[in-house]
Amino acid sequence: MSKEQTQPTQPFAFTEHEKLWERLSHDRLEALLDDQQTTIHKVELTSNMYGEFVFITVSRSEAGRQQLWTMYGLGFHDYRERWYTDEWAFYRTNPFPQTLEQRTSREEVDELLRARREEIAPYTAKNTQTSRGKLFEMLAELTDDDGAIAEIEDLDPDILDALLDDDDD
Repeated sequence: MSKEQTQPTQPFAFTEHEKLWERLSHDRLEALLDDQQTTIHKVELTSNMYGEFVFITVSRSEAGRQQLWTMYGLGFHDYRERWYTDEWAFYRTNPFPQTLEQRTSREEVDELLRARREEIAPYTAKNTQTSRGKLFEMLAELTDDDGAIAEIEDLDPDILDALLDDDDD
């Protein structure tokens, strides 16, 4: 089987930059949601191991099968110690039948996004990222979030303090 046959054709047409950083701008998310080819399956405010975010699960057809992706944003990333307000992280989602059967309207998405923006507005203007958060973010961009967690946890606390050498705690 050739390499072209085994790799998906990316029905969302993520740019090289988006694929590399696994991030979308808010404007790009809006464009994807408005596109007639996109089916919105669910939107919810919930948590993962990095924090509380709005999660939006969408799909597009590719060769007769639905390709699902979940975008998350409008939340505080606990390890990076900063808000995701104008960017959305994304990951491939398993096409479970119960997810494929769900449908959410664009209006429901807009309402949750509006409410969430209002809720977090008092907090997002302040820079919350400490040196530890910056170090985590740098490591996460070199590896991934899970790898950065492992690296930070493996560091001796005294070495970590010496590396950061600040009073941001």
